[in-house]
Order: sequence, then structure tokens, then C-alpha cells
Amino acid sequence: MFVHPSSHIFEPFKYKTLKDLKTELNRLMIPLPISSSTENLKDVIQSKHFFIPNRLSIQPMEGFDAKLNGTPSEMTFRRYKRYSKGGVGLIWFEATAISEDCRSNDHQLILSEKNVQKFKELTSLIRTQSNRTLESLGFRDRCCLILQLNHSGRYTKRNGKKHPIRAYHSDELDNAISVKKEDGVIISDEELKEIEEIWVKKAILAKEAGFDGVDIKSCHGYLNSELLSAHNRKDSEYGGTSFKNRSRLLLDIITKLQNNFRKDSDFLITSRLGVYDGNPYPTGFGVKSIENEKFPASVDLGEPIDLINHLYELNVKLLSITAGNPHYKPYITRPYDVPVKGVKFPKEHPLFSVYRIIYLTSVIKSLVPRDMIIVGSGYSYFRQFAGNLASGVIQNNMVDICGFGRMSFANPSFAKQIFLQNGIEKNKTCITCSKCSQFMREGKFTGCAVRDFEYKNRK
Repeated sequence: MFVHPSSHIFEPFKYKTLKDLKTELNRLMIPLPISSSTENLKDVIQSKHFFIPNRLSIQPMEGFDAKLNGTPSEMTFRRYKRYSKGGVGLIWFEATAISEDCRSNDHQLILSEKNVQKFKELTSLIRTQSNRTLESLGFRDRCCLILQLNHSGRYTKRNGKKHPIRAYHSDELDNAISVKKEDGVIISDEELKEIEEIWVKKAILAKEAGFDGVDIKSCHGYLNSELLSAHNRKDSEYGGTSFKNRSRLLLDIITKLQNNFRKDSDFLITSRLGVYDGNPYPTGFGVKSIENEKFPASVDLGEPIDLINHLYELNVKLLSITAGNPHYKPYITRPYDVPVKGVKFPKEHPLFSVYRIIYLTSVIKSLVPRDMIIVGSGYSYFRQFAGNLASGVIQNNMVDICGFGRMSFANPSFAKQIFLQNGIEKNKTCITCSKCSQFMREGKFTGCAVRDFEYKNRK
């Protein structure tokens, strides 16, 4: 059982040595395994249908630097070229809108028939460079490239203005992004059926563009994720008390994709799945059905496990697990030392926030079929010791692959440093200052304002 220790007071990262970190974890009674060796991060992932050359991954982090028509720009190419030289075995490309009507930013990527060739240029370049880097590090298998396809739902913007497309009303979620109840729309069942077909078409395009698979994004409060918690969506095929209804969109999309790609078992269908968002019932997923509970709600992984088992039956054998909503109480998703403007410091220690994500992922890992490959989140907060944490959780079979988001903005070569030096260079790590998240909120091109010269002087 997962219990929140109320004694965990917020403190910033202050650990100069691995011993200091272990001492603090012991003091806080946080059972995170830390390994002094990172050799196991070089181990290959072997599956019936795919190989991933090592245990480190780039997580999907929007750069919001596409051209207005959704085509990758020079800045987009720059980011992924930096990733490709870093040595990870898996590059999980950022959230790419399934249409121009559901972007969260006017410069979010969109995959379309008109720009599929440009995406193909991007994947070809990244694959070539990644494989060259991996070979230089002694790895034999090629890098795996996954494209995340998304509908921004409540966080949709059109022409720079907020236009929420909600699954249901929530005053708390609306207030967090300063929108009114009358703004935007509640999406209809008919529109959701149309979206299923759009998602399928874009997944087919993703294969044409050279990706190894697609992620039907179902986390962080976006449309698919919000539907999973749509208890208050009445008289709908996609909501209410029935979990079959609330998971219908995701499962129907994946069913159609598997039917389409049945003859091509090498093309991966996956999802980045939020298994716990912290919102109390009835607007939370992965939480107990307790009325009037305060945030963060009590964990109940019954429905997430049920969903993952259904996905497994649909031949989904790779999943990325995450938690929280970066637009609402973001410390659940991205523990930090400094919050974005207007957000308060949390009432829990960041080390505990990291532990929550890793613990939930380990429970998932222990309860799903053994050949389901699980990618975990939350490691960037550990800075130069992140590789030691990643090695520890893999050694203890708590996860299969460790994904890095903010660290990839700050230090895209983190994996190479771990493989060659047994650790990440301290003066190149993410310092969880939330400036990249602030760029996102302000609709600006996004990157690391501390480590990357392209972003240092931005205001």
C-alpha cells in the first residue's frame, strides 16, 4: 500500500555525494534503490518483435518550435540531432497533434500528408546519426523511434487563444489554466468517433514517415487521459461509471490500428499512460472512490491495471508509465526545486514525489505480464546521480527502461556520459528550475535556459 508520509517537508536538492543522497533517503524512509555501478544500463531489451539496444530513453518533451503548419523547423531538427548523438536506445518523439484543431500551441508539430516527407527526412537523419553513435559506444542494435500522437483536449489553443475541448467540466482544472466554464466545448460522442479515424490515419502516416511505432498519448490531462476519469460524463458511450466506456476511445483506436498493421508485426503500437493523476474522485484516474478527498487522492491502481491487461491482449507490448498533470499540481509529474510562476511550492519533499512515480511504475511492472516492456519516468530530478537511481530500479526489476525528459533538454548526452563515465556530469545536469516549463506555458520555443546557449538569453 502506498502511504503519503506527512512529515516530508519540501527541501531543494542539496546532495553533493552519493552517500549524502543515500543518507537523506534513509532519513526520509524512502526505499529507492541506488546503485554505485551503472553497467546494467547497457543491457539490451529483447522482445519477440523489437530490440532496444540499452535501458535509457529520451522522453517526449514538446519543443513548440515547429512551423505554423506543423512541419519540423530547423530548431526541431537541432533538438533531435542533439538527442541522436547522446547514445540512448529509444527516442520517444514529442507530442504531435493529430490535426491543427487540437494543438496546445501554434508551433506544435502536426503530421500530415503535406509534410510527411519532411518528417521522413527527420527520422532518416536521426536514425543514421543515432545508430552511428550507438555503434561507437559498442551497441549492436539500432535506435528505436516512437512518435507520440495527441489530441490536446482541455489544453487546446487556436490562433494563440485557449479553446478547451473537454471531456467534462471541472472548476479546479479550468481555474488552473484561467478559462471559464463557457469557454470552448464539451466534445460530443460523434466527434470522438471521428477522432478515432483521424488517429488511425495519422498512425499510418507515422509508419510512412519512418517511425518504428506510435504512441496514442493517454496521460497528463489531455483528451484520452481525461476520458479515463470522465465519471461525470453522463449519457455517453465514452464516460460515466462504466470503465469500459471511459477507456473506449483508447481501446478502439488501438484495436483499429492492430487490425490495420496485423501483417506488419514490427510496427509498434504503444501508449504513454498516466496511471495516477492525483485528482480526487470523481475527476481522478487511478484513485479511490472517496468523496470530498483532498489532493493528492489515495491511490487505487485497479483500473490502470485492468486497462494495461486489455492493451496487452491487443498486442501492446511496450508502455511508458507516468503520473500527474503538468498543468495542475505539476510536482506530481515533474518534481522541482523552483516552480513556474504563480505555482506554489508543494507540501511534500521532491524526493518523495520522485518515489511516488517510481513506486507506482514498479507496482505496474510487478502485476502485468512479464513480456510487457515498461518505460519509467521521474529520474531527471536526481541530477548527476540519476544514472545510479536508474541502475538501481532496473536491478530490482522495478522497470525495464528509464526515460529522461527535462534532462534531455539540459544535457542530451546524459546517456553517453553514464556509459563512458559511470555518471552524468554535474555541471551539465538539469537543475529542475522549471524554466523550460515556463517557456511551454508562455507558448515559446522550449529548451533549457541554463545549459543551452540557444535559450539562455530568452525572456
